[in-house]
Amino acid sequence: MANQRVRTLGERAYRAGRIASTFGRIYLGIKLNQVLARRLGKREMERRWQRFNRRSAESVFRTAIELRGLILKACQFIGSRPDVLPAEYIDVLSQLQDRVPPVSHAEIRKVVEEELGAPLENAFSYFSEESIASASLAQVHEARLHDGSRVAVKVQYPEIAELVRSDLSNLEALFRAVGFVERDFDLMPLVEELGQHLPRELDFFNEGMNAERVSKFIEHRDDLLIPRVHWPLTTTRVLVTDFIDGIKINDAAGLEAAGVDKESVMRSLLEAYCEQILVHGFFHADPHPGNLMVLPSEGMGERHRVVFVDFGLAKQLPATFRQGGVRFAAALLGGDPEAMGNALVDLGFETRGNSRVALHEISKSLLDVAKRLRGQTYVDPEIIREAGDDLPRLIRQNPLLRVPGHVVLLGRVFGLLSGLGRSLGVKLDMLETILPFASGRSPDTGFRAERR
Repeated sequence: MANQRVRTLGERAYRAGRIASTFGRIYLGIKLNQVLARRLGKREMERRWQRFNRRSAESVFRTAIELRGLILKACQFIGSRPDVLPAEYIDVLSQLQDRVPPVSHAEIRKVVEEELGAPLENAFSYFSEESIASASLAQVHEARLHDGSRVAVKVQYPEIAELVRSDLSNLEALFRAVGFVERDFDLMPLVEELGQHLPRELDFFNEGMNAERVSKFIEHRDDLLIPRVHWPLTTTRVLVTDFIDGIKINDAAGLEAAGVDKESVMRSLLEAYCEQILVHGFFHADPHPGNLMVLPSEGMGERHRVVFVDFGLAKQLPATFRQGGVRFAAALLGGDPEAMGNALVDLGFETRGNSRVALHEISKSLLDVAKRLRGQTYVDPEIIREAGDDLPRLIRQNPLLRVPGHVVLLGRVFGLLSGLGRSLGVKLDMLETILPFASGRSPDTGFRAERR
């Protein structure tokens, strides 16, 4: 036990050092380039930034692949944001979505047999030796049951739970150090939020229940699909569902070749999230492209179907969220920054000294961004740069001490949807799509649902 403890502490120190050195070098490189930008010409600096961004992204990629765990999940997120990050980062980090180097078949077989308490062949007539997708916490294999059913088997990586706990400890130490140096920033709520969600992501039985719950929300729609869970073969570390052979949702060329209307796909996806969030108050919180597929229509009169997989990260919203959200949306549409600031307080935002003045100022900035983004599903990089200059200044004047965890997840969801909209080249009026659901009514079917 003592030797195991020493090994664990050594691994934790290595992971912390690896993360710190990777991002420390990038930070120093950014500062150096900012100094050089005062002396070098614009075109030369553009080439220099492109080379630097490519090298930096490759360095982050190598670190994420080596360490997996939390760092890999973070990179999956930023790799799906072409509306925010330079193209070099997207090109490199997007490869992490479902192409993480898999672990060996022998290791996967061992986990499955430990979980099922029987040889692999007892449960499956066929089990692919190569994975069809590899992600941050698990990998997926195609298999067949003895009755001929084609299934997807999601298997948790060996020892991933220990790695996640180690990364959380490292992040807690890092964020405490940041808080000591930057007194105006309290990052510990983020660690607490991760500590709440990651254990649930590591429980595949819980993931199966999340999938079934959301499946009931959308059962009245013919354009959405969630694979059925095979409960007799599902455990904490193994999840078995129907196999869906669809087109990855950000594969614009594949969707066009299949005759799928990309705008219709984007509308289905956005409406699915509106219904989950605004009608039912429970939502799939990890919509990166590796977790979304499209099944083209198979005949006349049929629609495409947007497929959701991986419900490890799902969120129950507070009972009061919908009312606060509606008030914020109404204030946003009415152009009333003071009412927006009051609604943010009702939603759980806090500022130093409970000052609402700062939230009103932040609301003005958000209002300006919203006006300029109307009619878009993606964020213009120029608007991002301007907002990136303005919002930090306002926050520094009266720093936000607490942003509710559910709001952070919602921001992540709509950020990912924004990036996907840009990848597909689709423009929708997001406010026009969202507003009908704020009253609990689906614009396509007239379906009205009470919050459950």
